[in-house]
This record gives sequence, structure tokens and C-alpha cells, in this order.
Amino acid sequence: MPDLSDVETVLVALITQIVYPYGTASDSVTGDKMKVFRGWPIPGNLDADLKAGVVNISVFPMDNEQNVTRFSTDWFELPAPRITLTATASGTAVTFDGTACCPLNAAVTVNGKPFVYPLQAKDTPTSVATALATLINTTFAASSSGPVVTVPGATKLETRLGTFGNIIQEVKRQKKSFRLTVWCNAPLVRDGVASALDSALGELTDISLTDGSTGHIRYQRTRSIDTAQKSMLYRRDFEYSVEFPTTITRRVATIVAEQLNVTN
Repeated sequence: MPDLSDVETVLVALITQIVYPYGTASDSVTGDKMKVFRGWPIPGNLDADLKAGVVNISVFPMDNEQNVTRFSTDWFELPAPRITLTATASGTAVTFDGTACCPLNAAVTVNGKPFVYPLQAKDTPTSVATALATLINTTFAASSSGPVVTVPGATKLETRLGTFGNIIQEVKRQKKSFRLTVWCNAPLVRDGVASALDSALGELTDISLTDGSTGHIRYQRTRSIDTAQKSMLYRRDFEYSVEFPTTITRRVATIVAEQLNVTN
């Protein structure tokens, strides 16, 4: 079932795809090096990155939250799409090909540790590779170039694609606000990064989650903060709300034989 961390992980992946449209080993949309991560930046790390010209983009949950549970607790079957994406592991690289379909999870296991990305409606093999490279890079050094994810230190690399054969029950629903913050060392850099994020995030309406359910994302507000410009810090905050369910799932079998009882 999705929780707060799952939503944060999806947002990090989406932002990384926006700022690195051709993969994390290629140039970003502005040409600057960028780090996208969950949580709030550690001051010492942020200072070092700003001095080095590295843009930080953080995803942080805000305090405000609403209980918006309003649906029945009926079980319903998740759609099972035909898998049209392919993933091939060879040595220290995984290559994606084909076309994306939803709902679908793409997983890469590095030295026994799995990393799972739920595909979004507009994904491509390149954006899937970018998202997984970002997830893997939290634990192992990883990068992507086009549709290829490379993990140089991997001694065992596996990949799987998984669709759903489950029924799902929604037990509650919440609307949570998230602050997506761009941290830069110059106002022009901030403007370039923020412009790319603003247009791409603004067109999003739904995000896919790892259990096959959907979250609804809505723009709330934007603000710029220049109070720390003496420290070469220029900041832009985007606030988005995500309405997402808490669910329980059960695996179900496809009917292969029917039984009909007839009584007089």
C-alpha cells in the first residue's frame, strides 16, 4: 500500500525526469549539475553544493493534511495491461525498450537490493531509466544515458517488469501538501530550473503509485525567497497537494474452469 514515502519517491523521480530529460549522465535542462532528493537539505552539504554550483531540489512533506476518505470499502480489480516495455540486464547495465503501459512496476535489483519505479502515463524507456537511476543512486553509484541505466559497482544486476493481478480495497484517503524547493547560488540559475519545473509539473493531474492505485496532484502556490542572498542562496518553493489512498491488496487467480450447479 502507498504511504507518504511512496509519494515522495514518485515526486523525486518525476522531478529528475524533468531536469534530466536525456538521463542523469547527460546535461540537465540548464546545464547545471543537480541533486534531487527526499527530505530537507543538510546545511553543511547545501553550503558545499552551492559553492560548487550544484543545484539542490528537495521534496519535503508539509504539516497540513486533510482526511478526505469518502469512498466505499468495496473490493475492485486492478486492470492488468499487456506489457509492452522490455528490460534487459547485461553486466552492469540495464536497457529499456518498447513503450510504457500503466499500471506497471519496473524493478532493478542491485546486489540483492530491489528498487521499484511505478510507470507514469507519459513515460518512455529513457524516462524510466532516469527514474530508476535516481532511486538506485541513493544507495549505489548509478547513472542513466538514454534508456540505459549503469551501475558500475554492481556485482549482481537483475531487472523485472511486473503488472498486477490483484484486487484492492481503499481503507482511507488523505490529501497532503508537499514543498518542492529549488536551492541555487544565482537568481538566473534558479529562474531557469524553476521555469522547467513549473511548466512540466503544472500539466500533471495524476501520478501512479506502486500498488497500482492513483494519486491526484494539484498545484497550490509558488514563492521566491532571497533573504539569504548574502550566502549565495536563492530559493524557489513550489507547493503541491497530492490526494492518495491507503489500500490493502489481495492476489487473485484468473478463472480457468467454470462450475455450474443446477437444482430443480
